[in-house]
Amino acid sequence: MKKLLLIPLLLLPATVYATTYEWVDSKGTVNFTEDLGKVPKKYRKKVRVIGDETGAPQITETTESTGKGAPVTKASERQPERKTLYGGKDEKTWRADFAQARGELKVAEQDVREIGTRMKDISKMSRTEYLTLQNSLRQDEARMQGKRKRLDELTAEADAAGVPADFRQ
Repeated sequence: MKKLLLIPLLLLPATVYATTYEWVDSKGTVNFTEDLGKVPKKYRKKVRVIGDETGAPQITETTESTGKGAPVTKASERQPERKTLYGGKDEKTWRADFAQARGELKVAEQDVREIGTRMKDISKMSRTEYLTLQNSLRQDEARMQGKRKRLDELTAEADAAGVPADFRQ
């Protein structure tokens, strides 16, 4: 019964909100990026925004500070307010990265728990089904460990960049 409820949920598309910038360089190559600061200055006026919900593109350029403290940001004329960057990422990006990492870990943990629950009663399953579940459990546990490692790496990266703790929620 749980399988029947889970299948329609898996078939629903996941909603992803992202802004992608597209431009064509002098050689005619179409380029894409999610960071407008990575678009060469001579192509910024010709950037096409894909998936934008806010309107005009915003450019944030970073110059590393020579002293202690947070990096200094220099915003272009299109962006009136300055954003503080930590390791090249703003608050919104850090929050999104942590939310994604935690969400992926939560899904992997749920998958491991679900297979563990299914394996508790092996009296009604064939050997092939049991071995398949056992293999799936090993794969899901490895995936879960990978997601934990990614979250730990992101935390270490945030620590090194001086990201405030409330951005990590």
